[in-house]
Amino acid sequence: MVNYIIRVSYPGAVNSDTFDRINVELAKFNVAGAIKADDNKGYYLPQGEYCYSGNETINEVRDAVFRLASSIQAEPQVLVLEVTTLSWAGFKLVEGT
Repeated sequence: MVNYIIRVSYPGAVNSDTFDRINVELAKFNVAGAIKADDNKGYYLPQGEYCYSGNETINEVRDAVFRLASSIQAEPQVLVLEVTTLSWAGFKLVEGT
């Protein structure tokens, strides 16, 4: 499995429900708006950032997310990074993890 961090943004004004809709649609494909630490605690990622683990290539992930984001609001900007090690600080803890 390959681990990816995905960022979705829009160059102009964002509709009030855009990210709520993206979150729901991406969740259907196991793309999460939170990340899990080595201690199994979950942390919310900033708005528009997602975590995904799968067997697809980086370009397949990018293209799929771009198509989905385009169907919700025009002109998305999508960045996908393949990660092997990730570190963070200051993210809000997902309660109950």
